[in-house]
Amino acid sequence: MDTGRLLLMISTLCFFGGFAHALLALRAGKYLRRWWKMPLMIAGFALQSAFLYLRGAEHGRCPITNLFEILIFVGWSAALLYFMIGSVYRLSLLGMFTAPLVFIFQAVALAMPALDKPTAKAAPGTVDPWLEMHASVSLLAYGAFAMTVRTAIMYLLQDRQLKKRNLKTLFYALPPINYLGKANFRLIAFGFTLLTLGIASAYFMKEKPGGLKLALTWAVWALYAGVLISSVLRSYSPRRIAAASALAFLLPVITLGVISGKPHPPENPPVSQP
Repeated sequence: MDTGRLLLMISTLCFFGGFAHALLALRAGKYLRRWWKMPLMIAGFALQSAFLYLRGAEHGRCPITNLFEILIFVGWSAALLYFMIGSVYRLSLLGMFTAPLVFIFQAVALAMPALDKPTAKAAPGTVDPWLEMHASVSLLAYGAFAMTVRTAIMYLLQDRQLKKRNLKTLFYALPPINYLGKANFRLIAFGFTLLTLGIASAYFMKEKPGGLKLALTWAVWALYAGVLISSVLRSYSPRRIAAASALAFLLPVITLGVISGKPHPPENPPVSQP
């Protein structure tokens, strides 16, 4: 077993600890404070980063060359955004919902070795920076959209308890419901901005992406544009906006397989014989 895959397996076990914590908290109906939760997430993220660094050095480019690496990169993006904005938005409980999703992404990747297709190392000077920007920024946007799933779930859980007037202990550990709505909107807007930059950079690439890839990316863009506009115009209730933002992530998940750039040729390609 190579070092990178071993690091990824240990990282997945770390996020599984957060997954188990979330299940126990939901079953108990209250927020369970565990001192080991944050160290586990930090360790899992550090091991994710080490895996992606090794893959990047191996490929000579951003490690998003196949669906296996894309799943890991999106999970890494979601974890990164949690560490960046979790405390700023006072959504510390968001970690309880972040770890399960990252665990699921990595577990699926590890359980399907066929997704990790071999990729030739890029020859020096052949890497298109616009291609790297297009793919990486688009996947960072997907990480932001993944974060909206957790804020939306937290919003819907709290809304349900308020309507049924059944306030469990978990309710008091959640941020205020109006704050969750604002955080959800900001995450969608942030992801939408990144995806717009990713799409724009595609038109500067040396080799333009295929029509299907661009069409699917534009479809994701249009979907989240609709959610943003509905939120700004208040066309629907906050509960419906939260539900829509959670369901909207199904489309990015479906299109993950076409987000990666075209692999680069080998560093020393064989010379064809006449």
